[in-house]
Amino acid sequence: MPLYMDIHELPGGVSAEDVAKAHAEDVKIEDKYGVHYHKYWVNEKAGKIFCLCHAPDAEAAIEVHRQAHGMVADKIIEIQPELAEGFLGGIELNDAGAALVPGATNEKDPGIRTVLFTDIAESTTLTQSLGDEAAMAMLGVHDTIVRDALSALGGREVKHTGDGIMASFVSAAGAVRCAIQIQRELDKHAQANPERRLKVR
Repeated sequence: MPLYMDIHELPGGVSAEDVAKAHAEDVKIEDKYGVHYHKYWVNEKAGKIFCLCHAPDAEAAIEVHRQAHGMVADKIIEIQPELAEGFLGGIELNDAGAALVPGATNEKDPGIRTVLFTDIAESTTLTQSLGDEAAMAMLGVHDTIVRDALSALGGREVKHTGDGIMASFVSAAGAVRCAIQIQRELDKHAQANPERRLKVR
């Protein structure tokens, strides 16, 4: 069954309590439409709500909202399950079904993400000049440095692109600190291995 993310935009802001009540009303009637609302993210100050559900089609998901409480989403898109979990996570939920910030104590996840990409510069040239084995070793250095920084600064690896990594962060500041740490560790590697300098964008 397709997975959908719907997006509600309420310029005046929204309370977490009101969203929890609306979600509970969705759950009461969702079976009638063959829909299952898994969880939601709420950004009270920005007035944004993101709901994740499996549904036969977008119309069925919309109809649940319409019949349950009338708060129909502004947008609804079909998404790939692995990307939803990769970007947003949200495995931890409170009793109302709201996603929580990983590792935080009942802090609601606002559902806004900063995306960080790394890319090994001239990776094809690197392979041609060093050979496959040495190039793979350099890729391993990159992966270790990036993953250590992600782990230390709250990033989630979304996917490996072959010569880089895509990651997401709840905090934009965390993403910036991660990028700085990656560059610092790359500088240390270059100083220790001047013949194996690794340039990452």
